Amino acid sequence: MKPRRLALSLHGYIGIITGILLVVIGLTGSLLVFSHEIDHLVHPQLLQVAPQAEQVSPQRVVDIAQAFQPSLKPHRITMPRSPNEAYTVMMLSPNDEYTNIYVNPYGGAVLGSLPWKQSIVGWLIDLHVHLFAGDWGMNLVGICGGVFLVMGMTGLLLWNGWKQLRFGFKIRWQAPWQLVNYDLHKAIGVLSVALLSLIAVTGMAMVFWTPFETAVYSLTRSPKPPEFTSKIIPNAAPMGINELLQKAGTTLPEGKVFKFFPAKTPDATFNVWMDVPHEHEFNKNPYLRLDQYTGEVLHTSGWKNDSLGDRLLSAPYILHVGNYGGGLTRILYFLIGLVPLVLLITGFALWNRRRWLFAHRKEATQHSQRTNAKS
Repeated sequence: MKPRRLALSLHGYIGIITGILLVVIGLTGSLLVFSHEIDHLVHPQLLQVAPQAEQVSPQRVVDIAQAFQPSLKPHRITMPRSPNEAYTVMMLSPNDEYTNIYVNPYGGAVLGSLPWKQSIVGWLIDLHVHLFAGDWGMNLVGICGGVFLVMGMTGLLLWNGWKQLRFGFKIRWQAPWQLVNYDLHKAIGVLSVALLSLIAVTGMAMVFWTPFETAVYSLTRSPKPPEFTSKIIPNAAPMGINELLQKAGTTLPEGKVFKFFPAKTPDATFNVWMDVPHEHEFNKNPYLRLDQYTGEVLHTSGWKNDSLGDRLLSAPYILHVGNYGGGLTRILYFLIGLVPLVLLITGFALWNRRRWLFAHRKEATQHSQRTNAKS
């Protein structure tokens, strides 16, 4: 079989077989670009508050959430981004299920709670990452990333613009719809293949994280960071959350606490995710690990402090979700997530048309043979 015919067969059949999955992954990815806005739109009663003069402390917020769900442990606390936004306290159950508790920062009233998977963002993430099928579904999503790379490469091989670019991007709007459909498929596919391939590769890296991490450290010859732990002090209680956050703020005075993660075990660290607005995208969200008893900052991850290996390992998430370049990049990532749907529709029309032409030619050949036989 000639290379072009092989590429055409692979491109068509793989696209038809995996197209629906790629569309689901793409559409959910588009929506997740604006997850914060969608969350507020769907759950305004849980996330929006009326600003007042005084706020309760983060320690008080965690205590309120703990009292509301005493059988759960605080896992992650998301700070309000604006004066009219509530705290989101993510609690963890013994069987590793997450529940969000929403606390009014003014007075500390509990606005409500919602199992994470039942929230719109949790639902979208579970579908996008796991296809509602746990680890098996996540592995399938990773495989779909590889499948898309094959489709992208075969599509480039089939593209007719290598000799003259204008023919590769030209859309003959006045031609019959079959030709317009063909022109749209090839032009949109080629224009989007680079960014979609980047998203596919970074998605595969996050799904198959362990081999990717091992490969990065090995190729860059970077040391793997140690496991940071708090040094247990006999008969001493951990520092309060307010004090630990103050320690983090002193370490990075130009930053603002974005999220923090209380220690869940006696030797675990208290972790703080900061936001430093004036830094570039790969260094604007440093992650601090503090000793929960002394408040000592054991490690600060970030582009400036990390090894080459750790820098490369921090890149896939940022590049995958479009967490760089501001609002225009978010819009671009939203639109790029719609491309698999467009390519599936136009590709299916091309495939169906090709099948019809093949059947029509076969019937014409058989008719000709019968006619010749009679004569």
